Amino acid sequence: MLGWEQGLRIPRIDAVERVAYALGLSPAFLAYGIESEGSQPTEGLRCEGVASRLRQTRSARGLTMRALARAAGLTDTAVRSTETGASMPSIATVEAFAIALGVSPGWLAYGLGPMELPGRRRAAASPAASVG
Repeated sequence: MLGWEQGLRIPRIDAVERVAYALGLSPAFLAYGIESEGSQPTEGLRCEGVASRLRQTRSARGLTMRALARAAGLTDTAVRSTETGASMPSIATVEAFAIALGVSPGWLAYGLGPMELPGRRRAAASPAASVG
């Protein structure tokens, strides 16, 4: 965890969620500074839904995996491995996906808070989300 605090390592969203609950915080707040009610679920972790939220949102926006990867500045493999659940993304990867899709990173990572970005950030995200 010292590497996180010093900015040497970017944690995965599951690790952030576990630390957030240990500290009595919402994982969306700890990861992205987004205020939300984020009580610990009785089973599993909220981040386990990131694969389906990413897949459904990408599909609803009419983007291919390749188009999303390009818009987010990531690789096709990052999209595929996240959508299939083969790997758990870092908070930075989720944020890149969220910006490209025009959604809140707290919602995408943890299903917390509103799906849509606040107006000022959404306007900046819209051009990337339209890359096809």
